[in-house]
Amino acid sequence: MPTRLTGVASPPTPPTTENGIESGRVTPHRPSTVASRSHLLLLRCQIAALELELQRERQRRQEVVDRYERLLAER
Repeated sequence: MPTRLTGVASPPTPPTTENGIESGRVTPHRPSTVASRSHLLLLRCQIAALELELQRERQRRQEVVDRYERLLAER
């Protein structure tokens, strides 16, 4: 391992990668922690939006059922 002028050994060179997989290994490339957390936050926001949309749709359907029942009761 070559040394720097300060006498500290330099770190080994990283293995060559192709498509996120190190050559000679089967270890997939891991995304950075910040990217992973950002992606997780995005997914959580999307889930929350879908849950709100589902709740609104349920309320709308209940309003349709209530209206239908009122119309039947008026007959």
